[in-house]
Amino acid sequence: MSGLLLTDIRHAYDAAKVIRGASLRVEAGEFVCLLGPSGCGKTTLLRIAAGLEPLQAGRVEIGGALAADAVSRFSVPPEKRGTGLMFQDYALFPHLTVFENIVFGIPKPSPDQLRAARQDMAQIGIADLEDAYPHMLSGGQQQRVALLRAMAPRPGVLLLDEPFSGLDINLRAQIREESLSLLKKTEVATLMVTHDPQEAMFMADRILVMNRGRIEQVGTPREIYQFPATEFIARFVGQTNILPGIVLDSGYDEIMTSIGAVPCLSMRGLEFGTDAFISIRPESFTLDPAGPFRAMVREIRYGGHYVSFVVELLEEIGKGQLLRIHAHPTRRIDVGETIRFRIIPDFVTVIEDVDGNGD
Repeated sequence: MSGLLLTDIRHAYDAAKVIRGASLRVEAGEFVCLLGPSGCGKTTLLRIAAGLEPLQAGRVEIGGALAADAVSRFSVPPEKRGTGLMFQDYALFPHLTVFENIVFGIPKPSPDQLRAARQDMAQIGIADLEDAYPHMLSGGQQQRVALLRAMAPRPGVLLLDEPFSGLDINLRAQIREESLSLLKKTEVATLMVTHDPQEAMFMADRILVMNRGRIEQVGTPREIYQFPATEFIARFVGQTNILPGIVLDSGYDEIMTSIGAVPCLSMRGLEFGTDAFISIRPESFTLDPAGPFRAMVREIRYGGHYVSFVVELLEEIGKGQLLRIHAHPTRRIDVGETIRFRIIPDFVTVIEDVDGNGD
């Protein structure tokens, strides 16, 4: 097996458990994002894969070969693991030129390796900076250099720690596209740590959502957003409405909630009569004069490609319930106006709670 495999990793700092049994796989040519809030253990997991943090429990395999095993206390040194690592602060060497920084990780670069490094520089627009020094570069240019330095030895596994967090929002979008285009031309297995759901959904083939030292859900960007498994994930990756309910006959694909029957695309195999919670994304609401729900608009926020409303239900069932809904930005609605809407099932899913306090 190529790529990266972590099995049942557990880690603690003193008495504080940081990772509580995390396993993941990244295949060759695959871009995987480890997504989660600060303190969830994602950077520690990345450092364990790189060999920068001693393995306390579990197993690490890189390129099909054992890199670390807690039981036998075997561990390959970081520099011999065949991984490339890009730090959040870039960590460029100030006394080396751009080109010297990029090829630093290649002990005796061959002509082909030097040529490949220059081709990579040309592809992301820094070919003319070969003889410049890090202090002469912008933040975006430094980021490009740090990425190429991690890639120059052509590692089997590339580990990226919040690589775009230091960039302003417009430059971040541009460099993400450039970096992804470059990485997709290689067969490197890439694992990127990020706390930004939008970044993860844009870049990843698969997302692993981490919370309190555990990986709560693994899926494609669409699966993570459309079918979040837990309330934490539903709220972390985007705006949502959480309602309690009871599963109706599975043939109807509906949940009976505090606001009435709601169509649901994913029932997660729950049986009739089961108590459940549902997540309804704001884009699951459609303004419709004939819709079954009637509400008063309490708040309006303009979001560019959508308008966000907080509405209060007026019908007897669910009266007083506040919901957040999105509409096309051309819709002209005022605070205090009464609207009607319906719910489409595409972004409605049953969710579950998880106990994040145990082992």
